[in-house]
Amino acid sequence: MNLAVFISGTGTNLKALIDVQKEKFFDSRIKLVVSNKNAKGLDFAKDNNINYIVSKDDDEILGELKKHDIDLIVLAGYLPKISKKLINSYEIINIHPSLLPKYGGKGYYGIHVHEAVFENKETISGVTIHHVNENLDDGDIIIQKEVDISTCKSAQEIADKILKIEHQSLKEVIKKMEEDN
Repeated sequence: MNLAVFISGTGTNLKALIDVQKEKFFDSRIKLVVSNKNAKGLDFAKDNNINYIVSKDDDEILGELKKHDIDLIVLAGYLPKISKKLINSYEIINIHPSLLPKYGGKGYYGIHVHEAVFENKETISGVTIHHVNENLDDGDIIIQKEVDISTCKSAQEIADKILKIEHQSLKEVIKKMEEDN
């Protein structure tokens, strides 16, 4: 599969995917990175000679996706809501740092998720990878992995623990999707 990875921030999941691609964990290739802003994570695309685009324009993004023959869009810390036009054109998956439906939807992204989890004294959190539909964090769940966070002393400690599981889960889902196609 040809992948497009959409990012808005540091791109740690993008880097993890680039690393497992180099290790040949899966056959898929990251052909395009899309960001809505000049995100720090774009450096991973630049450093690995992966095409990238910074755009908020659906038609421009769709043109690039077609140009690079993209099969699957992976949202990896991409903050804007995905348009109906993109949803109707491509299979899209998202990685979310909680056990949806808990801590999903508007305002629940990145450290904000982990702050809410910590404030609510949760002992278990995790990762959800799901298909994207028109509602935030609402698509069919592909995989969920629980993480014991009972010993975590801060939201950042939870974030660090969850991120490791995000990287592992994302590569497993892409490999499984390859096998199923």
